[in-house]
Amino acid sequence: MRFSGLRKTFLIHSIDRQLHNLLWITPVALVLAGCGGNSGGNSGSGSTPGTGSSGVVTVDYGARDQLIRGFGGATGFLSLSTAQANELFSPTNGLGLSILRVMIDPAGENNAAPSSAYGYTSNWAQEAASGSAALAANPNTIIFASPYTPPPSMKSSSTNQPYFSGTPTCSPGPGYCGGYLDPAEYGAYAAYLNAFVSYFDANSTARLFAISMQNEPDYSAQSGENYESCSWTPDQMDQWIGAEGSALSAPLMMPESYSFDPAQAAPSLSDATAAGHISIVAGHLYMNGESQGTPSAYVQAQNAGKELWMTEHYLAPAGTYPAQPTMADAIQAAEEIHNSMVTGQYNAYVWYRMWNDSCAYVNYGLIDSGMGASATCSNTSAQPKPTYYGYAVGQFSKFIQPGYYRYNATATPSADVYVSAYSGSQNGVSHYVIVAINAGASPSNQSLTIQGATVSSIAPWQTTSAGGLTQQNPVTVSGNTFTYTLPPQSITTFVQ
Repeated sequence: MRFSGLRKTFLIHSIDRQLHNLLWITPVALVLAGCGGNSGGNSGSGSTPGTGSSGVVTVDYGARDQLIRGFGGATGFLSLSTAQANELFSPTNGLGLSILRVMIDPAGENNAAPSSAYGYTSNWAQEAASGSAALAANPNTIIFASPYTPPPSMKSSSTNQPYFSGTPTCSPGPGYCGGYLDPAEYGAYAAYLNAFVSYFDANSTARLFAISMQNEPDYSAQSGENYESCSWTPDQMDQWIGAEGSALSAPLMMPESYSFDPAQAAPSLSDATAAGHISIVAGHLYMNGESQGTPSAYVQAQNAGKELWMTEHYLAPAGTYPAQPTMADAIQAAEEIHNSMVTGQYNAYVWYRMWNDSCAYVNYGLIDSGMGASATCSNTSAQPKPTYYGYAVGQFSKFIQPGYYRYNATATPSADVYVSAYSGSQNGVSHYVIVAINAGASPSNQSLTIQGATVSSIAPWQTTSAGGLTQQNPVTVSGNTFTYTLPPQSITTFVQ
């Protein structure tokens, strides 16, 4: 996890299971309430006067691309209430998230670490409870865990890998921020990670799908690493995996690089012993500070047969806290998910901070309420509502189930339109999903041709400046072709 956004706002305000039996959503009129919504809202088939025309989109359901594990979010030092978990994970009444990322608190199950500067510290019991809540809301939720730092007793420091010594001071205390894992503690660290797996599986109704070795090993103390963290060089990661990877009790994820830097995993993937212990190559998209990342294909990992997961990123709204995300922010997020699936060919996409946190001045969550006032930093049972970021992620997560595949489609039929396609089966029935983003200021009359599948009718679900994730009138598909007017600044998901 990365606190750069929290650190920034903190400084401003204070100095800063897989898989197949998910119920398919029967096309009925539904609005996810929150920022508004209009079930009668419209774009329909046919062209509209003054509407621009895009190139034809060809969707080829005979050309299969990558497996989709799902779309999700991170607790990020927070717990989940039942109401929050339902709004985020329910595939019928919520956004349908299917992946939960939890952190591994270095204090262990006793949570003896000092409180963080933000007023709370996650602990193993909290994360086990969050896993149970997510699984109850969505029975197909995949859960993985990321350590932000080994226990301080296992760490050391050097000139090149120092402990953080800047301002604000390290939270939650000395030894938790920066430094590196002492090679003499390699075996102890593997045992520590296994202890978390055992604790989680024994105390949650969920089971861990994978475990990471480190969150953002390349985000150094010199860069302002004043939260729980630890530095690893690519060679250090290779050495640890080669020595201890076979001892781990859950599939290994690495390196969770701050900027999805291929150099971080290169030595491990080039080492046959280490590579054999790696299941998932993961990374984050903080290429340009907090700005939009640029997903790219990771050829070495793909050639090694590894899954690629984007396990953390967020985009800050144009307005500063307490302003909420707008439709323009949703378009930016939807474009990033599109690029992650199409260009990066990632198997999973995980948003950071699932819910807005008034204590840390966070306004980039997927849901915007169910929290207490800033002074209390509390997590209430109030009914949460999706933000525009939630709607953007929901246009993918609600309809693209774990175990689906992405299929080939004309990705950019015009400068402002982005299209991706997916398919999978539920209870023996094939379903088809097409996500179309119109980032332009004008409506776009879009023709779509479907190959490799027979579709006669398709149901659009839409997010516009009116808000909501709203079902529109069904569209007739004739000869496997249909035309649809995409509203300006909109996200439309076609579902069959």
